[in-house]
Amino acid sequence: MAGRYKFATISIRNLIIERFKDGTSIRTIGKLVKVSHSTVFPIIKRLKLRGTVENALKSGASHKLPARNRSFIMHKFKKTPRLSAVKHTTELEKEFTIKVNPETVRRVIRSYGYNNRVARRKFFVNERTSKLRLDFAKSMVDKYISFWESVIYVDQSKFNVVEKAQR
Repeated sequence: MAGRYKFATISIRNLIIERFKDGTSIRTIGKLVKVSHSTVFPIIKRLKLRGTVENALKSGASHKLPARNRSFIMHKFKKTPRLSAVKHTTELEKEFTIKVNPETVRRVIRSYGYNNRVARRKFFVNERTSKLRLDFAKSMVDKYISFWESVIYVDQSKFNVVEKAQR
């Protein structure tokens, strides 16, 4: 579906305004610029109302959350990044009594350049633990093959020996 009236570039709008200020009629201006008079009239009307023929800035819908609440969300997120958006939402509701969808909180976090990725948890290695690991590795280097044949390798996962233990 087409727009209400034909789009005119800024240069055409300025030409229309110059002709209008000279006292030329709307229909004559339309014929000179090769647009209909119904396109010329809104441009002149815009000049009278706003004082300019430039396009107005349109920001879209206003923000549901003011800047203060968005910065509160980011402050809480930076403090506890592993906390879910739902929990951030409940904190926001407690603090400011504003009901917000968790997706809005996610959108705010994304707008600050953060993504939905969590850092991998790594084992804490300091001087003491690294020395212990090195000593363990050195003690195992000189073991015979018969020793390694009796070793069962596991990846530190939890295994239930009895099936009914977890029920």
